[in-house]
Amino acid sequence: MKIKISKKTICIISLISFFSFSSCDALDELDDSVDEAVDEMLGISALSEDLSKTSSNYNVISDIVINNKLIGSSETKMTLPSNVPASYTKKRYTLSGSVWSSTTATYSGTIPRSMFNKASNTVKISVLNNTSTVYVNNASVSLSSTGGTGGTGGTGGTGTTESTLVEKDVEGKGYELKTFSFTVPSGVKSMVVKTTEPTGAHRNMADLFVRKGSAPIVAGPKPPTYLPKYSWTADYYSIEPNRTSEVCTIPNPQAGTWYVGLYGYNDSFNSRVTITIKK
Repeated sequence: MKIKISKKTICIISLISFFSFSSCDALDELDDSVDEAVDEMLGISALSEDLSKTSSNYNVISDIVINNKLIGSSETKMTLPSNVPASYTKKRYTLSGSVWSSTTATYSGTIPRSMFNKASNTVKISVLNNTSTVYVNNASVSLSSTGGTGGTGGTGGTGTTESTLVEKDVEGKGYELKTFSFTVPSGVKSMVVKTTEPTGAHRNMADLFVRKGSAPIVAGPKPPTYLPKYSWTADYYSIEPNRTSEVCTIPNPQAGTWYVGLYGYNDSFNSRVTITIKK
């Protein structure tokens, strides 16, 4: 029995064979590319230690970012450029009396890829004397928040430092003005004075007044006449509705003595005053 194969059938078989071989070649090339990409990926993990910690002072390192990825103790695989962007945040807590205050600094810069010289690399941030240092596989790199120059092969960056000057609770009666003073250091770029409710059981009912050099002056309507007209002498003020946070944002405040005044318009109050500055 003879089987007759047409020229058309031969052409179809040849075409299928051609694409089959081409597909195999493409898959081989893809596998090689994937293997090469995997070989170029490095494992990176991060940890921190606070060698300055006492009962009234400690530091917290957070948001360690390497090559735009948040890094933790678990290893993360990635491909690195020749200069690797890096950043982290250091928050220092200090206890004065019964009040904790905090200072936050953000550090950034770049690290040469050559420092990541192992399949598994460790980035370690140590804080000693409240100064943090970055180590990549035990070699130090300085990433500064003040625009300084980087360490071994590193380039320094820039950032801002936020400090809490005041955090205290103030109580007063209706139609009563309570004031206190505080000192602003030099070189402050911005200052925020804010009131909130200490707990859900208290009420932030007071209006906020801020003044440089002397205490704010407030005159408010009192029962039964509800006179005089509500007026004040202050550089900044916030008179939002009751139980709303009062906020005064002050750009480039002058160094020296400032005053905060809380006035209980209509009602008694218990407000938490927080004053933060940025340099």
